[in-house]
Amino acid sequence: MTSQSEAFSRVLIDDALRDSGWDILDTQQVQFEYHNLNSRADYLLKDRNGHVLCVLEAKREDKDPYDAKEQARGYAENLRAPFVLLSNGREHWFWNYERREEADAIRIERLPSREDLERARFKNLQPARPLLTEPVDREYIRRFRDDIRLHGYQVAALNEVAKQFDHAGKRKFLLEMATGTGKTLLCAALIRRFLETRNAERVLFIVDRIELAKQTMEDFNIILREYSPVIYKNARRTGELLGSSVVIATIQSLMTDRRYREEFTPFYFDLVINDEAHRSIYGDAREVVQFFQGTRVGLTATPKAYLKNIDVDALGTENPKALEARFLRDTYHYFGCKPGEPTFRYDIIDAVKDPEGPFLCRPKIIDIRSDITTQALEASGWAVLVNEEEENYKVQDLERKIFTPARNLVMCQAFLEHAQRTPAGKLGKSILFAVNQRHATELTKILNGLQPESAITITSRIPDAATLAKEFRDGKRREPIAVSVDMLSTGYNCRDLLNVVLMRPVFSPTEYIQIKGRGTRRYTFKNGHTEYEKEFFFLLDFCGVAEYFEEKYDYSIPLQLPREAKAGKGKSTAGAGIREGAGTYSGEDTGRSDKPEIPVWQGRDTVVSTEIHVIGPDGEKVDVMTFRGAFERDLKDFAQKTPDFQQAVESEDDDAVEVILNERFFHRPEWFYSPDKLVKSYGVPAPTPSFIYHALGKRKLPSKEQVVDDTVDSLAARFNLRYSEQKWLQALAKLIVDDATARQQFLEDNPLIFTRAQFRQLGDIGQLRQFTQREHVFEALKQSSILRQSLSGGLNG
Repeated sequence: MTSQSEAFSRVLIDDALRDSGWDILDTQQVQFEYHNLNSRADYLLKDRNGHVLCVLEAKREDKDPYDAKEQARGYAENLRAPFVLLSNGREHWFWNYERREEADAIRIERLPSREDLERARFKNLQPARPLLTEPVDREYIRRFRDDIRLHGYQVAALNEVAKQFDHAGKRKFLLEMATGTGKTLLCAALIRRFLETRNAERVLFIVDRIELAKQTMEDFNIILREYSPVIYKNARRTGELLGSSVVIATIQSLMTDRRYREEFTPFYFDLVINDEAHRSIYGDAREVVQFFQGTRVGLTATPKAYLKNIDVDALGTENPKALEARFLRDTYHYFGCKPGEPTFRYDIIDAVKDPEGPFLCRPKIIDIRSDITTQALEASGWAVLVNEEEENYKVQDLERKIFTPARNLVMCQAFLEHAQRTPAGKLGKSILFAVNQRHATELTKILNGLQPESAITITSRIPDAATLAKEFRDGKRREPIAVSVDMLSTGYNCRDLLNVVLMRPVFSPTEYIQIKGRGTRRYTFKNGHTEYEKEFFFLLDFCGVAEYFEEKYDYSIPLQLPREAKAGKGKSTAGAGIREGAGTYSGEDTGRSDKPEIPVWQGRDTVVSTEIHVIGPDGEKVDVMTFRGAFERDLKDFAQKTPDFQQAVESEDDDAVEVILNERFFHRPEWFYSPDKLVKSYGVPAPTPSFIYHALGKRKLPSKEQVVDDTVDSLAARFNLRYSEQKWLQALAKLIVDDATARQQFLEDNPLIFTRAQFRQLGDIGQLRQFTQREHVFEALKQSSILRQSLSGGLNG
C-alpha cells in the first residue's frame, strides 16, 4: 500500500485497532506487512502465545472492503488464521473463516479486541445450533411459573426473528409492539433461546431508567435465573458481573466515565437488546449501542420514522448532511429494516382485535375543559390582565408562565367526579400527569385537601421514587392517585390502573401513545366471589390533547430532526430536544418553574364542557399511523382527489384500479406504499384490489385462511379432485403460505417438504403417490395468486 489514500486508510485502521485495545507497537500483538513465499498480509493480529488469530486486509478509503474477501481468503488459508477482518478505515467486515461454510462476512462497527477473537476461537470449538432447533410454543416458559404463558403473537415474533437469523443471516431486528403486549416476557424467551442454542453466551439488555431495570429483573429472575441476571450498576461493584450471562443496564450507567469502553470489549456481548429503542440511538447514547457488535434487537411501541414523508433522492441532492442525519436517527434504518417495516409489528389495534384476545383495553376519553383551558386552546389564547397589562397565554404556557390555582382546583374536582371506580365502588387507581415538579406538588396538595390520603407525588425529584412507584403498582400504598410528570409515562406496568389523567398538554404523538399505554393492560378485579374484567380505562383529558391528535396534528409533515443539546461529562443527550409536529411543549421534569417573577392569577374558573368518547376497536387516528393506518388514510385522500379512481373502485374494475395505483399512488418516496408491503402488513396473500376495497369500506378483507380455502376449492373443482386429494392440497397450500422455508422447498420440488407432521397425518409418501394428478395440480398451485402474493410480501407465518 503506497498511495496517499491507502496511507490515510492505514491511519484510520490503526486508530480503530487502538480503540479496541490493541497495542500496534507491540509486534507480539500486531504485525504489519507480513510477507512469505505464498502470501502477503497487511496486518496480522496475534493471541497471547504469538499465534495468528486474524488476518486484517486493508483497502483504500474509497474502496468497498468486502471486495477484498477472496484476496484475504488466500492469506488466511496459508497462515491458518481462524478469522479475517476487511477494512478501509471507515467500514469493517468480520469473517469467521473457520466457520465460512456456515456464514458469510458480516458488517461490524468496531474492530474486535484480542479477548474478543480469543473467545470467538473458543466458541468455534462448540458451534451454535440454529435458533429454530430450540422449539418455542406457548408453554415455553410456563415451567418457571405456572401462570406465565406466551401468547400466539409473541411466539410468532420469536419465530420471525429466528427464521431471519437462521435463513437470511440477519443480525439486526426491530420488534414494534404496543405497550402492554408483554415485551419483557418476550425478551426473556428470546434471550433463553439464544443462550440455549449457544448463539449467545452473554446478553446485554439496555433500558433508559433504573426503575425499568429493576422491573425487568423481576421477570428475568424467574425465567433466566440459572443465567444469573444482574443489574450492571450494582454488579460492577460487587463482582457479580463476571459470573452473569445476562446484564441489565441503563444507558446512563454505561456512559458514565465511558465505562462501556473501560469495562467491556466490542464483542463482549453476543446479543444486545434495546428497550424503548426509539430513544437509545441518539447523541452519546448512540455511541454506546454502536460500540457493542453482537446481534441487535430493538423494542419499541413508537419507532421514530425520520425517513417517513421524505423524498430521499431529492434531499440527498439538496442537503446530503440532512439526509445522513435522518438515516442515523431513523429507528427502522438503524435496526436494518426498510422504512416503516419492522421485523415484526403488533400494534394496539392488533391487540384489541386479536381473535385470541383481546389483549389490551380501549380508552374511554372524557374531554373536560374549564373556561381558562378553552380560551387557552384558541388561536388568540387566554387574555388576562397581569400587572395592569393584557397578556395572552396558550395552553402550553399554563403553570409555566402563569400559575392558575383556581383552574387546578377545578380540574381536581372534575377528576374526582368523573374518574372510573373499582367494582367495589372505590376510586380506581390513577396516574395524573402534571406540567412540572411544582405543578405536581400543587395538584397533590389539592387532591389530599379534597380527599385526605388520596394522592402521592412520584417524580424523579422525590427521594426513593422508584420504591414509591413499585409500592403504588403493587397495591402497597393507601393512595389511589400517583401524580407524576414524566417518570411514569413509559415502561411502567400497572395492570389495575383505571384512570390516566392529562393535566398538561402533549404535542408529540410518540409521547401521547406512550402515556395512553399506561392504561391499556388487561386486569381481572375480584369483589367477593365475583370477577370483573377491566374493559376500558378512562383517559381524562383536561388539555384538549385527544382532539389535537385527531383533528389538528399533521401526520404528513416529516419529523423534525432533534437539536442536539450540549451534554456534560457522563450525561446523555439521548433524545434531547426532539420535537414532533408543530408543538413546542416539553413535559420533561427539569428546570425551575417556581421563579418569583411568574404571576399568580387569583380569579375564578369553572368547567364549561364535558364530552365522553368511547374509542372503537379501530383506535384513534394517532394509533393507526402505522403502515396500515397511514395507507388507509392516504388512500382515502387519494380517492377523493381522483375521480377516475373512484369510478374504477365503484365499478370494481380491478385492472383499472391496479393501473391507476401503479401509475399515481404506489412507490412514491413520501409514502413507500407497494403491493408487496400491503401483503406483508395485513398478513393476507390477497390481490391488490382486495386491500383497496377493504380500505375504502366497500368490502371486507378476507382472512388468510379464507384466501387459502378459496384457492383450494377452485383447484379442486378445476381438476375434479377426490376428498383425500383435496386434503393434501389444503395442507400444502396452508403450509407454503405460512412458512417461507416450505415455500422455497415447494418451488424447488424438494420432497423433504412432505416429511412434515401435517402430511404424516394424511398418510406416508406412498399415499401421496396415489394422487395421480399431483404434478399438474402442484404446478397450478405454483401459478396461483396466493403463492405469488406470499412471495412478494415475504409472508412468514
